Amino acid sequence: MRTAMVVINEGVGNGIIVAPLLAALEQCHPEWRYFMAPNIALDTDWVRSAAGMQGASGMFPALWRRFLPADREALWKFIDRHGVELVVNLRMESAEEDGNYFEFRAEATKNGVECWDLHELGERPRRLPFGEQAAGLLRAHDVPVDLDRPAWLADRRKPRPGVVGCYVGASAAVKRWPPGEWSTLITRLGDRGLTAEVAVGPGADEQALARRLSSSPVVSDTVFLHSLEALRDWIAGLDVLVSNDTLAVHLAAALGCPVVTLYLATDGAIWSPVAAPDVSRAVQSTIALSCSSMKPNGTCRRYYSGCPAPCAAGVRPADVLIELDQLEWSTRRAGHQEQEVVK
Repeated sequence: MRTAMVVINEGVGNGIIVAPLLAALEQCHPEWRYFMAPNIALDTDWVRSAAGMQGASGMFPALWRRFLPADREALWKFIDRHGVELVVNLRMESAEEDGNYFEFRAEATKNGVECWDLHELGERPRRLPFGEQAAGLLRAHDVPVDLDRPAWLADRRKPRPGVVGCYVGASAAVKRWPPGEWSTLITRLGDRGLTAEVAVGPGADEQALARRLSSSPVVSDTVFLHSLEALRDWIAGLDVLVSNDTLAVHLAAALGCPVVTLYLATDGAIWSPVAAPDVSRAVQSTIALSCSSMKPNGTCRRYYSGCPAPCAAGVRPADVLIELDQLEWSTRRAGHQEQEVVK
């Protein structure tokens, strides 16, 4: 029996992306013991069950994922105590920013602990989606991973025709599309005979934004979501979702709900969900891609330090409508409308 530590980023969306990949790892090596970094998605029973995961033997502190020198002694004590022989590092970090991990990896090599990480894939396209990179790493170690059937929560889908979800929240302010842009989009959805539902998470500032948008006659409901299950069930009932780059996007892909994602302060080529092109489309701010605060791994250095977010100006309502028209949902809706006209 081999013992492995699995390290991923803390974001819940990351957990949704890697859950089927970790299930493939467990199925390939059912005799191994696994210790996981904490992640709300991977700690949730229905996520593990739907993805086919068996569950970890235990967890370790979340901040160890950064491999900081201050945590190194405690990390090595954990490795020695549990007999860890393998560290599977699925953090998406650029080589330029990952010096602490490289120091750990060199020490691990000397101590006979094997490390798998995205860096070992060598010179690869920097903007390859994280999910594909993580799958490629596992395949390089003879773990069969199938990304051809990404909607692993599809049995929960109960779409209501003509209902468009607008997820206007995000964990960081720089990832939130301005209310004026959302308002324009919602109005144009109404012009198309569609109904909008506006949703956010528990943050007070996000909820204030949702209430501001709820006055539109196009908005049939304003939803305040306080759990992963509530977000899942709301998305499951939508015909299509438009969302900032956040957890909602990855849940939509897992549910098979068509989604258009707004990448304001992140790189959509890297942080796109695992989904077919006719189910997932992206609207990318080119301002963000040229910003000096954009890290090579497709995230913003100023998420939480404050920023006037000029990148938000790089996404317009017209761009979103164009991408909505490219989705499988749009084709299905057009066919339905033609049938109604014939009747």
